[in-house]
Amino acid sequence: MDARIILTDCGAAVLAFLQVNDKVWVGKDLGEATGIKGIYRVLTPLIADGLVDYDEPIEREFINSKGNTSTRSYKTYKLTDAGRAFDYSDQNK
Repeated sequence: MDARIILTDCGAAVLAFLQVNDKVWVGKDLGEATGIKGIYRVLTPLIADGLVDYDEPIEREFINSKGNTSTRSYKTYKLTDAGRAFDYSDQNK
């Protein structure tokens, strides 16, 4: 039996966005770009299904609540070959 991947509406939206914008993303940036709150809950099943994977973490500066600037490491995400090839348009069939 072939395991069929069923995406949520948010999962399909993130995958469609990544297919058009195929680059490495920080989760926060991806959430802002797609307008999806709770992006990490959407990414987790996409990773489990092999459609999205982690990439090398990046260092970025951020300003904390006291106005101090420091550096933080952020996880990054990217499409896999399976994610690039996935056709989410037949999800309702």
